[in-house]
This record gives sequence, structure tokens and C-alpha cells, in this order.
Amino acid sequence: MDIYNKTKNKKIQVYETLKQKIISNELKPGMPINEAILAENLGVSKTPIREALRELEQNGFVENFPGRGSIISNITQNEIRDIYEIREIIESSVAARAAARGGNEELQALRDELQVMLATSEDLDEQSIEWGTRETTHMAIVSSLENESLNKIYSQLMDRTLRIRNFIGERFTKRRYHDVLREHLELLNAILSGDQQQASEKMVQHLTQASKFVNRLW
Repeated sequence: MDIYNKTKNKKIQVYETLKQKIISNELKPGMPINEAILAENLGVSKTPIREALRELEQNGFVENFPGRGSIISNITQNEIRDIYEIREIIESSVAARAAARGGNEELQALRDELQVMLATSEDLDEQSIEWGTRETTHMAIVSSLENESLNKIYSQLMDRTLRIRNFIGERFTKRRYHDVLREHLELLNAILSGDQQQASEKMVQHLTQASKFVNRLW
């Protein structure tokens, strides 16, 4: 492997490591960034750190202030509004297209699992709360269109969505987790029935409720 590829691979590894630390809120919003400390902790030189930070800035995870340094970007209500608006624009169309195809085996399996979970348990347990905190259903719907470029774009939106959710953390209520499961089930039912209009409407309703709930906690 030549020096260029080694440097590129280090930058990718550093980028992914820092991104996950930011998404998980191990690196918290507003935290000053010390390149020397990051380089020491990750066992690399400052070069891949700086390259990774530039890309993180482009993707909205880092803010740079010329002459003053960089910080982990703050999460704002404007960002929350923008992300959910973008998701609604993209995912309402995705849901309709997925319905036009009648879904796939993965969406069928997810629907069946949700049906059992909601039918057999009145009280939320750890499994149902886990379902309410992940985006498996959304990723599966997007992936069902088999569009790699769309998958990459959507993955970036999910990174920022999960960062917001992790930042809010325990302020999510069990009631909201249960509502998420129910909304996902209604959405999957619409897609698997082939109803494009209803699938699009269910997606919009679900994301609208999610956005409202997050903003109430802010």
C-alpha cells in the first residue's frame, strides 16, 4: 500500500471514529476541539485529524471559527426543523415508491415482528423501547428502492437524526416509544398493501409527530 492510500485510510478511520463519538454525544455539542489531544488519543498525527475535521465540518458536525479554533457543532431548533423537513420531502416520496413495488421480504418481516410485539404486550419492555429508539424501519424502506446514491444521502440524514435523539436521551417517554411502533406498523401496512397515497401520508404524519415531540423537549 502506498503512502497516499495509508494516509487516506487513516483519515477515513479517524473521521468515522470522531463521527460516532459525536453522534453518541461522547463528544458533546459546544465542546472545544484540541487537535493535539485527539491525535494522541487516536494514535495518529495531526494531518488525518485535520482532514477528518474538515469533512466533519462539511457534514455539519463541527464548527470552525477562524483564529479561534473549532468546536463540536451545537444542535439548534433550526437544525432540527431543517432535518425533519428534508426527511419529510425525501421519505414521503420514498414511501410511495416503496408501496408501488409492494414492499419486499424485509419490510414484511419487520411488519410481522411489530404486529406481534404490539399485540402481545400492553406494557413497554426493553425490546419495544429499543425498537422505538432505532431507525431500522426507515432504513429498510429506503433500502427497498435499491438506490445506492439515495442510501448514502439518507445515511447522512440518519447520522444527524440519531445525534439529536441521543442528545435528548432519557427525555423521550415510553408513550412516545409506543406511538413510534404503532406509526411504523401503520406505515408498513400501507406500503405492503400497495397504497401509494396512504404510504406517503403515513410517512408525513409520522415525521410530523416526531418533529413536534422533539421540539417540545427542546
